[in-house]
Amino acid sequence: MTEKQQKGTNFSSFLKEKRMKQEITLEQLSEGLCSASELARIEAGIRAAGRVLRNSLLYRLGISPDAYENFLFQEDYTHWQKRQQLLYALSRNDLETAAELLHKYREQYVSKAEKGIIRRLEQQFCLSMEAQILRNSSVSEEPNVQEKLKNLFGEALKLTVVIPLSNSTWAGSEIDSDGSSAAPNLQGKIYSVQELNLLLETIRYGHPQDWETCFREILCLISEARFDTVSLAKIYPKAVYYLCREALAREIWGLTEKMEAIDLCEKAVHFLRQAGRMYYLWELLGVLKRLIKDTAARQRAGGAEQKAEELEKRISEYNVWTEALEAVYEEFGVPKETRDFCWLYVEKEVYCINKVIRIRREMLGISRQQLCGDGVLCSEKTLKRLEKEGKKIQKGIAEELMKRLNLSAEYCQTELVTDDPEALDLMNTLRDKIRNWESEEADLLLEQLQKRISLEIPFNRQLWMRCHIINEAHKGSMSKEQCVERIREVLAITLPYETAVKPGEKYLTNQEINCIQNMVCWEKGMDEEKKKQLSLLESQYEACKREKNIFCFINMYEIIMGGVASELGNMEEYDRSDEISRTIITECLYQRRAVGIHGEIYNRMWNNEQRQKRGIPVQRQCNPEEELKRCIVFSVLIMDELDKEFYRKKLRIREQEPH
Repeated sequence: MTEKQQKGTNFSSFLKEKRMKQEITLEQLSEGLCSASELARIEAGIRAAGRVLRNSLLYRLGISPDAYENFLFQEDYTHWQKRQQLLYALSRNDLETAAELLHKYREQYVSKAEKGIIRRLEQQFCLSMEAQILRNSSVSEEPNVQEKLKNLFGEALKLTVVIPLSNSTWAGSEIDSDGSSAAPNLQGKIYSVQELNLLLETIRYGHPQDWETCFREILCLISEARFDTVSLAKIYPKAVYYLCREALAREIWGLTEKMEAIDLCEKAVHFLRQAGRMYYLWELLGVLKRLIKDTAARQRAGGAEQKAEELEKRISEYNVWTEALEAVYEEFGVPKETRDFCWLYVEKEVYCINKVIRIRREMLGISRQQLCGDGVLCSEKTLKRLEKEGKKIQKGIAEELMKRLNLSAEYCQTELVTDDPEALDLMNTLRDKIRNWESEEADLLLEQLQKRISLEIPFNRQLWMRCHIINEAHKGSMSKEQCVERIREVLAITLPYETAVKPGEKYLTNQEINCIQNMVCWEKGMDEEKKKQLSLLESQYEACKREKNIFCFINMYEIIMGGVASELGNMEEYDRSDEISRTIITECLYQRRAVGIHGEIYNRMWNNEQRQKRGIPVQRQCNPEEELKRCIVFSVLIMDELDKEFYRKKLRIREQEPH
């Protein structure tokens, strides 16, 4: 790469830019994690931040690592796999397996780890998981178990969080004999969503005298933090729910407090809808309906009939949402209650460097000797040890190998190669505009983005051009055939089309996969070439299903495999199509993701209708009108106006048809 191409490709630079933009000091960000001087060395690129510490720093800056791709050497990749296996078992409430996996994980990654921040972060994770297993057990309501949960959460909290408190039970210390406790002094503190979650749980089980002040302090802290949309959705709704649940159980709130609580709950629901998430959504809707009912009754008793009626109209809408949620959760066998916080620790889009380099080299038909530059970069023996034996090699050598294979060399990366946080924000907004077919706004954002990133970097050029082509397709300025041809050219920036679709083991970047997906959507009919493309897309996620880690790749899985399910339906392969849609819905429900649900409900309904038209036995009976109503609810929940109107139009047509 040229000097211009290199600019902005360093994660350390991005970290520093984000911290300084938020006016956060080195001391604030590093407190409880590492020294300020150590953080300064990480930002300068002198010291590497391990994966666990790196994620902790991102979360403290309010960035959800959900949108990042991570590349790890085999040893670290195995570590990641074991953590995800534990999270999977716990999210499915397989407590026996989870306890066994936790014991093995603790033995390997805590007991044998060197003392320091990595050990403390691993210990914090293990204590959190131990508490989660205990809380989901049949004895969780016993007093001694409640006390143990308080201690577990408190112990986990103190590993990274420093709170200057005196005599506060939720800080993990003893209270005075008179039962008094002090409210937390959180001003100026920078915490991750995981740490805030531990604060909430410690308050819940510590039962301090000033519990309401504690909950409200945390809500203020979250509101003041510069969290991204997903991070905010992960913690704010839970904090609101915990506050309201405790207050309603104690029956201490009057009319004023309940009206304020309604605003808090609706704000929390709004944050969930913005992020397309459902953490504690069912519970919040239940709290909202109770608060509104109580408040309306008080207002009616005081003669404010109109205000009471306006409030009660909201109950009707929330009832529709609740009914749709309960029906879908029940059909797919997923608990409607948010009973764990595994989603806070799921690390998505992680790949093994050793495997990626081997597969990519073989795809491109490059020998080890050629890739090594005849021994100039490294020896063939070194490369063989990397590929065959799963060994680590020098970071600089691995980066250069990845560059030669048309891959980004950054081990922690977003889809854009940049250290400019504003460019990433622009990209997120651009994606929303394109999805909503707001073409003029998308054009303006494309122009702004072009000025902020280097299009000399292949990955940036590929992404920018793909977004431009999609937007042109939405405007109708290109035919579908032209779009397909242009997308082939975009794919070829990093990988020739013929190489991508030829038989054999493959590693494709997310952008390359998206290019193939675009071709599938735009190509008419169902010829052999399109079948080859569909097979390629399916093959990219076969291992995810086999290894039960779809939830780690759900961002791409729901988009790509949702498209595959739709095309399989067009091919009259209804059973395969239904199976994929069911998998997407189930995984989304477990991960509390609302985005991927309505399209798959509709796909399954459409498949059933096609079976009936062709005289094929229907295995699953469904009411199309009820299914469409659920599609409407889930599109409303994610504020998807285009799909909402599509489903409403379909429903109106059905309601007008003679029965």
